[in-house]
Amino acid sequence: MAIYGIDLGTTYSCIAKLDANGNPEIIKNLNDASETLASAVYFETASNLIVGDVAKEYVETDAERVVQFAKRYIGKTGDDYKEWNVFGKTYTPIDISALIIKAIKQMANDQGENVEDVVITCPAYFGIPERDATRKAGELAGLNVLKLINEPTAAAINYCAKQFQENKTILVYDLGGGTFDVTIVKMEMIVNEDGSETPKMTVVDSDGDDHLGGADWDQALYKYILEAVLEDNGLEESDLEPEQKQDIRGKVEVNKKKLSNKESVKINININGALTSVTITREDFERITASLVQKTIDYVDTILQKNAGVCIDTVLLVGGSTFMPMIQEAVENKFPGIVQKHDPNLAVAMGAALFAAGYGVENEAVVHRVDGEIPIIKPDIPDVDDILSRTFGPGVLNCDGEYVVDNLLFKGQTYSAQKPAQVTKTYYTPVDNMEKIVLRVFESVSEEQYTIPCVDRDGNPQETDGRLQVRMLGEEGMVLNLPPNTPKDSPIEVHFEMDASGLYVKASNSATGESVDAKITMNNEVDMENSVVNDFTLSIG
Repeated sequence: MAIYGIDLGTTYSCIAKLDANGNPEIIKNLNDASETLASAVYFETASNLIVGDVAKEYVETDAERVVQFAKRYIGKTGDDYKEWNVFGKTYTPIDISALIIKAIKQMANDQGENVEDVVITCPAYFGIPERDATRKAGELAGLNVLKLINEPTAAAINYCAKQFQENKTILVYDLGGGTFDVTIVKMEMIVNEDGSETPKMTVVDSDGDDHLGGADWDQALYKYILEAVLEDNGLEESDLEPEQKQDIRGKVEVNKKKLSNKESVKINININGALTSVTITREDFERITASLVQKTIDYVDTILQKNAGVCIDTVLLVGGSTFMPMIQEAVENKFPGIVQKHDPNLAVAMGAALFAAGYGVENEAVVHRVDGEIPIIKPDIPDVDDILSRTFGPGVLNCDGEYVVDNLLFKGQTYSAQKPAQVTKTYYTPVDNMEKIVLRVFESVSEEQYTIPCVDRDGNPQETDGRLQVRMLGEEGMVLNLPPNTPKDSPIEVHFEMDASGLYVKASNSATGESVDAKITMNNEVDMENSVVNDFTLSIG
C-alpha cells in the first residue's frame, strides 16, 4: 500500500504518490482540470459542502458560509485564533483543514487510489500547537498521519532526488498562497565505513511568516481595482452590491496570473448596468505590492546575516506565488545567475511523497505496492537532517527560588526522522514531603538558557517579551505524584524528545522508578467520533 504526500496549503492543496518507477506524481483534480485543489470550503446547506474553486465564487455573495485561509489560524490562540459559525455549528481551523484533507482523499480515491497512510507538510516555523493541529486535522479526515515534514525540506528533497550534487548549498525561497519560508539547505555525499556513499541533506537555518503569501498580493490588487471602480462611478464601497464585489474579487486571481505573461490587462466590471473598464499594468501591480516583495527579501537578508559564512550555490523558487515576475526579478537581483524553478506549486507535495516512500520502506509495517501487486522501487533520496523551529524547556525553580523556563532543546538544533533531538536532565525537589510535581512545558524562540514563562508558579498568566513568542504547551501541566515522606533534593529526571511531528516529554522519580509521560499537544482536543466532518455530503468543485 502506497504512502501519500499531502501539501496542505493556505490557498491550494495537492496530493502526490510515487509511480512504479519511484518517481513522484501528482494526483490531479479532474473536476477543476487542475493539479491542485483550492483550500476553500462553501457550506451550501447544513448537510452539504463544496471544496475547491467553486467555493471561492461565493466569497462576496454568501461570505458567511465561505471559509478560506484556515491554515493561517491553525494551532493559534488569543487574537491569532479564529472560528467560523455556520448553520448553528462552530468550526475550528482543525475542522476546516480536515474537510479540505477529506476532499483531497476523496478526490484521489475516486481515481482508484486508497489513501490511508500519509505524510503532511507544514511551514518550517510552525510550533508544537500548529503541528499538532495539522496532525489532528489529518486524523479527523480519517487518515493515518505517519509524519509531518517541513515544506521547504520537502521541496529540497524533490530537488535533490532529481539532481543531487555534493557539497552544494541551496536557499529555498518558498512563497505560497498564505505563508512564506526561507530555508538554507546543505547537500553533501557522506562516505560510509564500507566505502559506499550516501547522499545527505542538512537544514542549516529557516525562518518565515505565516501571514505573508499570495493572498496578500490578491488583496492589494482587489483594493486597487475596487478604488478605481468607485472613483470612476462616484460611489462609496457601501453602494456596491455583494455580487458586484464578488465580480471584482473573482477577476483578481485570474488577472494576477495574466500579468505574469502580459504587460497589462483590462478588466470590465458591470456597475448598475454600466460597464466600467479598469486597465492595470504590470508596473501598477508591482508598485502597489512592492512592500510585500521587500518583506520577503528582508527575511532573506536576515537569514544570510545569521549565516554569514555560508555560500549559496543555488536558489530554489517554491510556491505558486513565485510565478510572479516581480518575485523572480527580486530574487534574481539578489542572487544573479543561480535561481532555479522546479514545479514551484507542486514540489512540496512531490517531496513529501518521496520522503513518505523512503520513510515507509524503512518500516516493516508498510509495504509499498502498486495495485496490490507491483512493488514500488524505493527512491534514492538523501538522509535528511532538519532543525527545530522552537526552543523547549520545563518550568522550574532556579537557585534563587524564581520560577523560570530552563530551556533544554534549542531553536536550530538538528534532528532527523531516525534520530530526534533529545536531552535528559535531572532536577531536585525543593522541599521535604512534596506530594506531587506539576511539570509545565514551554516553547519559545529564545536562544538563552532561561526564559520568563508566560504563567507564574501558580499557573496565572504573566507578561513575557513578545519577541520570544513564549507559549505553554498543553492546558495543564503533567502531574507526577510522589510517595509519602519524599525528602528534599530527591532526583526527578526529565526527558525531552522532539522531531517534526511533535514533542515527547517524560518525568521520572529516580528513587521509585515511577514516571509520567506525554506527547505534548495543543489545548484544543478533537472528538473524532462526534466530529462535524462526518456529517456532510461533500462535493469537489
